[in-house]
Amino acid sequence: MKAAITLRMLIGAIITTVAIAQVAPQPDGWPVFTYQGVVTDKSKLQYNPTNEYIFPSVFHASIYLKTPLGAWYLYYAPHDDPGGISLMYANSPDGPWTEYANNPVIKNVWSGHYSVPHVSSPDAKWNNEASRLFVYFHGSNSQTRWAETDDGVNFDYGGVAVNNTMGGPNVTETSYARVFTHRNPASGYAYGMFYMGNERDNVRRIRLAESKDGRTWTVDPSYVVEPGPEEGANVSGGSLWEWKGQLYVIYHASSGNSYARTIDKTLRKVGSQPILLHKSSGNGEDVGRVASPEIVTFGDKTYLFYESGDRLGATIAWAKIV
Repeated sequence: MKAAITLRMLIGAIITTVAIAQVAPQPDGWPVFTYQGVVTDKSKLQYNPTNEYIFPSVFHASIYLKTPLGAWYLYYAPHDDPGGISLMYANSPDGPWTEYANNPVIKNVWSGHYSVPHVSSPDAKWNNEASRLFVYFHGSNSQTRWAETDDGVNFDYGGVAVNNTMGGPNVTETSYARVFTHRNPASGYAYGMFYMGNERDNVRRIRLAESKDGRTWTVDPSYVVEPGPEEGANVSGGSLWEWKGQLYVIYHASSGNSYARTIDKTLRKVGSQPILLHKSSGNGEDVGRVASPEIVTFGDKTYLFYESGDRLGATIAWAKIV
């Protein structure tokens, strides 16, 4: 009997050790984000077709736009039909955030260009070559598009940035993209994009595309992040983030948590183990999944905006280092 108990304890210890080993230790000085509240109060927002909001993208409007509504813009969208790229603005990342009066700024029907069930997952990136703000979004799930604007509100249609065909014959979804300045000048590319590619095996992975101008993109055939035992079946919402001189790809997973993996400037050498970036505390309103992480550093403050709650009932929440 004692031998059986000892064996069970040993097996339990081994399982625990393996589970712990699936997550890399957090580096020294790793940020700890404290929940601050909800940005998108569903009971107060005028544009609320589906009672859920996802994929925050924060843009420092006062640096680039001539007469912005506020110093900071936050783009977001419902996911379910009809979606609709929406805007809030504030004079500080701390808020308060004001809903733009005429949301959505990009709809699921754009005469002469497309008519799709929904548009969602906006990502705002200033394009230096065009001297305009580009907002990338999916609509529907098989392609990621972009639109261009001088004021962040009135848009010209851009086109399709990446689609299923560009990712290969097994790809069934091309969505949830984030665009960033490429960190490897030797590559010849000015911009990089992490996006979610779903395939016929119904496993969602993070893919890489690169561009010289933010309009024409080349998809790399290799995956950036494939889900492992810690993450579960899927990973999505990839973005590039630098912390204390190290680049990371940050993303969320089926586990309900957000993670980071080290990555080099070529965007091809990726850490084999995830580092826990953030998870909900389970206290009060800070419950459920943490997805689509968007980290903003302004002055000596660092903020995390994210999609909080269950997959089809989410809202935009925020946290910061305190």
